[in-house]
Amino acid sequence: MNSSVKRKRRRWLGPLDLDLMEQLMACQVDCPFFVKDAELRYVAANAAMARLCGVGSPADLLGKTAYDFFDRPLANRYDSYDRRVLALRRPMTNVLDQSIAAGRSSWLLFTRSPVITEQGSVIGVAANARCVAAGGAADRTLQALSRVVRRLQTEFDRPLRIDQLAAEAGVSISQLERDFRRVFAMNLRDFLSRLRMERAVELLDQGAGIASIAYACGYSDQSSFTRSFRRMFAVSPSAYRGG
Repeated sequence: MNSSVKRKRRRWLGPLDLDLMEQLMACQVDCPFFVKDAELRYVAANAAMARLCGVGSPADLLGKTAYDFFDRPLANRYDSYDRRVLALRRPMTNVLDQSIAAGRSSWLLFTRSPVITEQGSVIGVAANARCVAAGGAADRTLQALSRVVRRLQTEFDRPLRIDQLAAEAGVSISQLERDFRRVFAMNLRDFLSRLRMERAVELLDQGAGIASIAYACGYSDQSSFTRSFRRMFAVSPSAYRGG
């Protein structure tokens, strides 16, 4: 590792020990991991991430961006994910995405989180992913699940209609439920609840009224929203906001 990279890394050791994190993630052969700085340059990664990018070692990523390894449409998508995390200061969880680099296709279930200092500054993005499958017949199932997830993400304020989602995926209801649980380790209803809570937290931080948040997130009334919020966060919406 050259001296300039070492100097850049040392500046991170307060909020995040990159060397320790790389050591912890080194053995995760099917779990790509990376940390990027505020300019979205890689400052840490593991061997699984290097393979995903089509390079020989994690050191080959340092100081570079997604545009150095992925086709522009995919790099644009990754860039938009990272910038969303930086801007909202909120993680993105359980995102199913197809990655293509060096002629290889892989399906990943990833989480991106902001790196925040003790002073409250957002200085980067950390992410880890689980490889769900790589090419072959599994692609069709994962493409269908990806369509289902996108629909849930855009229509989270509507009632859950598993029959409609199954029809869109081209499978039976029972098959959809089995496939979804296998990939996401949760059922459709719990996944939808998490989407609603993520949006609710954003609206709470923006100062929206609790009743309006309830309706915006698909709840029939404020009390049902409050019960769901309390189950997930162990506090009421008003207590979460500090009021």
